[in-house]
Amino acid sequence: MNWLEFTLLHAETPRTVHVDGAEVGPCLVKERVIFCPPDTVAAPGTRVTLPGGRAVRVRNAVFMDACGTGLPEHWQLDVEADRYCHAGRKRV
Repeated sequence: MNWLEFTLLHAETPRTVHVDGAEVGPCLVKERVIFCPPDTVAAPGTRVTLPGGRAVRVRNAVFMDACGTGLPEHWQLDVEADRYCHAGRKRV
């Protein structure tokens, strides 16, 4: 199973996010975690804009190897929640 097949199986509509301005997708967006294709580049501190326009920062990025799990290779991006609002403006 490749990444596209996996996302289509687990989401009604895979989403596209913007990582430092570059479009990345398809992705699965789950609250404080974003699952991205294996060619994604997003180091900790990288700004990610979610489909709704909210900007967050990557707290941790982990490459998940298939290793016989039945899951395709992908990146798991743990993001900082509630630190940034729309268009990257900080909350007061």
